Amino acid sequence: MDFLMIHLPMAGVDMMWWQLILIGITVGVIGGFFGVGGAFMVTPALNVFGFPMAYAIGTDMAQIAGKSIVATIKHRKLGNVDARLGLIMVIFTAIGIEVGANLILWLEKIGKVGPIVRGVYIVLLFGIGFYMLKEYLDYSKREKAGEIINDGAKSKLSLIMHKINLPPMINLKKSGIRISLWVVGGVAVFTGFLAGFLGVGGGFIRMPSLIYVIGCPTTIAVGTDLFEVMISGAYGAFTYAMKGKVEIIAAVVMLCGAAVGAQFGTVATQYVKGLKIRLYFAITMLLSGVSVIFKQISSMYKDNYEMLLKPWIKIQTGLTSKEAIADWIMNNKAAIKIWIANQPESIQTSYGMAKYWNNMAGYLMLGSACALSLVIIYLMFKGIANEKKSLSAARIIHNA
Repeated sequence: MDFLMIHLPMAGVDMMWWQLILIGITVGVIGGFFGVGGAFMVTPALNVFGFPMAYAIGTDMAQIAGKSIVATIKHRKLGNVDARLGLIMVIFTAIGIEVGANLILWLEKIGKVGPIVRGVYIVLLFGIGFYMLKEYLDYSKREKAGEIINDGAKSKLSLIMHKINLPPMINLKKSGIRISLWVVGGVAVFTGFLAGFLGVGGGFIRMPSLIYVIGCPTTIAVGTDLFEVMISGAYGAFTYAMKGKVEIIAAVVMLCGAAVGAQFGTVATQYVKGLKIRLYFAITMLLSGVSVIFKQISSMYKDNYEMLLKPWIKIQTGLTSKEAIADWIMNNKAAIKIWIANQPESIQTSYGMAKYWNNMAGYLMLGSACALSLVIIYLMFKGIANEKKSLSAARIIHNA
């Protein structure tokens, strides 16, 4: 089975090539369908397969940049990209990212970064997920009662935002809205802040914001979000590459799969109602929230054994800074395993449980992402088949 293996020298990992292609196809389908980069799925999956976290993030950024270009071009052909709105948001998003990143550096200094970030992440994922799920159920009840539900219908919050007449006002023809530049800027700064604070691309925050705050139709929100992810992903990939944290071989292999998957996900938006897209997105957010809870449990066990491990590393190596110790841990896994083997049973148990819950988090995200991708691809082919049937029936009627 050695022919199935790929050696990734920069990350120091051996993986089967089909695993990388599978991750690429999956995140491509989901990214094209939801308009997100998919970092919240790919990064934990790569981490489970042995990637150090810095390389997992950097490699993911690289494939996100390439995949988003493919998906954005496809969405633009379908008329789903509001480029003017996307460019405005990119500028303000950059400001928010800087503020969020600086807050992270401050929290890191006082030693509170991990628990706070994971806590905010969990609240956001479950908050967005439950809100969108509730909205879908409410609309479903109204639809069953005979009401015609329009995907372009504006949320109550977006209607309030549209009443803010603070100059300059901008007309977004593609989205079909007229809104204050400062409202768009405020949303972009806030979502950028959260992205910088959480260390993710921010697509899973921005896409709902485009729908519920700015008032974009679902498909326009998906395409426009991908447009912005394309730009931010390219910047992130460049930054991590300059730091030597991109495993280029893995990124290229994943990109091959993602380029195919993005086509499927993008086309599927033509055949799935906007409200259904929101339902699947809600489910994805809830599963992601569960995954982060698993990561939190893993972190609690990890803290138990690292309380003894880090002082031992300081004695053995003379290292004192957190960054240097973290790098040593990443590059000396064999030495750590030997140290663990010589520790009391409670420490060995903590080490094993930390690894178990970390793996559970990654496998949950990868498994649910694969299942969701299959559903999206099925809906795409079903929609294409129904479209062909309708065209055939129309031709028969016309010829008759």
